[in-house]
Amino acid sequence: MITIQQDALHAALNAVTRASLKSSLAAFSLVRLDVKTDGILRLSCFNGETAARAITNVACDEELSVSVDALTLKAVVETLANEIRLMIEHNSLVIKSSTNRTTLRIVDEPIPVIGDESFQAIATLSGNIFRSLMRVLPFASTDIARAVLQVLHLTLDKDTITVQSADGYSAGHVHESIEGPTEQTSISLPLSFAKLLVTLVDDRDTVRVCTTGDNRYIFQITNLDDSKDLTLATVTSAENFPSEQIMNLIGEARNSTSAHLNVKQTSLMQSIRMVNAMGTQSTFIKTVDGVVKIASAETDTGQARNILEGTASGEDAQVWLSAMFLKKAVEACKGELAIRIADGKKPILIEAGSFTAVIMPMMVEGTKDPFPEDEAIAITLPEMAMA
Repeated sequence: MITIQQDALHAALNAVTRASLKSSLAAFSLVRLDVKTDGILRLSCFNGETAARAITNVACDEELSVSVDALTLKAVVETLANEIRLMIEHNSLVIKSSTNRTTLRIVDEPIPVIGDESFQAIATLSGNIFRSLMRVLPFASTDIARAVLQVLHLTLDKDTITVQSADGYSAGHVHESIEGPTEQTSISLPLSFAKLLVTLVDDRDTVRVCTTGDNRYIFQITNLDDSKDLTLATVTSAENFPSEQIMNLIGEARNSTSAHLNVKQTSLMQSIRMVNAMGTQSTFIKTVDGVVKIASAETDTGQARNILEGTASGEDAQVWLSAMFLKKAVEACKGELAIRIADGKKPILIEAGSFTAVIMPMMVEGTKDPFPEDEAIAITLPEMAMA
């Protein structure tokens, strides 16, 4: 018999079952429970791309190794409280708590699990740094025709980690200081794996990046205060992510900046919602005499205009861009952010601390300037003579 507290089992199941899914392949919907008399319960799931393992302590007097439906076990445990006892009877896993007794059918289906193989450590990150890096996730492509961009690209150096993602129209870039490997290491994580990781890491966690061989990477997420011990493994993408091209694009945009805007994040987010309310994505940003203005394209509903909280320096400038891409960048920032504009035809940069986003402008033909009052009124020569 195995005895464990409900909150410990629920926390482990809640984490590891995120790597399971309902599928015609039975293995993808299972959770495997392994325990020996050492008092350590290992819970494992696999969804075809990601293998996950959670570890928690139990009291036990026998070994156990069974696989049952992952989401059903999780749902059962959520209804229980206090101490839970697990045991095997015939072809079933019995879950008992107080007066409750539930049985789940054991499924004889092998699934890949993370074992005790040797890991080679690459770097260790704090949870808050990891979550800062994950701000680039919204920029990754979800287009199946762009497999090379359906990844989160990490580059680790001895003192820096850089994370990038792109979708062909915009790109996100974050760099943080860490104690990294002596030799540069690049990893392209599958997008679904990266999205799963970010749901499992909290600010106070420790994230250890390891490898167990060519293209196989391990992420260990631990927190001694919460007894959290979670490990995820994946096979990385073999495609060549355009990391260097993105860095060149950012460098060229920075060097060709003609207008430098500093605006409040809350003010810009409010204006983006205003543009969306007009039923359009076309967004116009203009700087005139140090003032930053924003407007939507004119639609059948009307047109929205606003003056942003912020200032501008350099030349007067204007640019059309997508509210959707602008929103992705602004949501990754806090407080004040900087916007760099070139000539309206070159990429726009949005920066805040260690975060940089590059957005391609929209080429809008025949659209009127939403702020015509900014244009000077020409005085004809006869009128000047009469004056």
